[in-house]
Amino acid sequence: MKSQSHSPPWLIAISLLAALILVGIPPERATAQGFESNIVHSVVSVQASNRVLHGLQVKSSVDEERGWANLKGPEFYSFPDNVSDNETPGYLTWYELRKPAPEGPKALKLTDAYSDGNPLSIALGQPAFFLMPSQTVVSGPPSEIPATLNHFKLYRIANLAALKVSEKAPGRLAYVGVPAEEWHHSEHYPIKSPKTFLMVYEWDAEVVDGNVTTIDQFGLNSLTKSSKRYVYVLAKESK
Repeated sequence: MKSQSHSPPWLIAISLLAALILVGIPPERATAQGFESNIVHSVVSVQASNRVLHGLQVKSSVDEERGWANLKGPEFYSFPDNVSDNETPGYLTWYELRKPAPEGPKALKLTDAYSDGNPLSIALGQPAFFLMPSQTVVSGPPSEIPATLNHFKLYRIANLAALKVSEKAPGRLAYVGVPAEEWHHSEHYPIKSPKTFLMVYEWDAEVVDGNVTTIDQFGLNSLTKSSKRYVYVLAKESK
């Protein structure tokens, strides 16, 4: 019986890289895993069976200190458009921030899948939403929450007119999501992936039907989907 021969690791790596180039998959995208891959997420408006009015403390990575946040919603629900077999999909429920306290100027330089590596210098406006990881129930047990899925504080953009967004972008830039931590009663939800931001783009409204059952820290909820309003992709900070 002949023993099997094994190719050296460097040859296997070169062969894999060549295969990726031949099929047109950029190597940096092919190696992305889980929530860190830049798949597009749809954001749909919803009507919730269990409307939440609740206060808690929040601090984003650009805030100097934590502050009180009054939440209402959920107003939107986001989900990935497609997920590979080795990815854990990330779902978020979007709560409106009611009468947020005025915040001082903050700025970020961010790149995403549409920026071709050219950072956008974004002046953050006032906060608009707080995004909370959630589980989705289809059949059987609820979906898992990715280990790197953050809470996010979503900001309006103060210098929108001055930004030159790529023509490849799906629409006008609407919001920027900044990783955030939260304190709710005795629970503390830390930032899990401090280098992960969100770029939210407007989408020509399209009707979306159906219901989805979700579980977040406020409990079980049935959401009736109405229309797709935004999409988002992940972004990273450029120094």
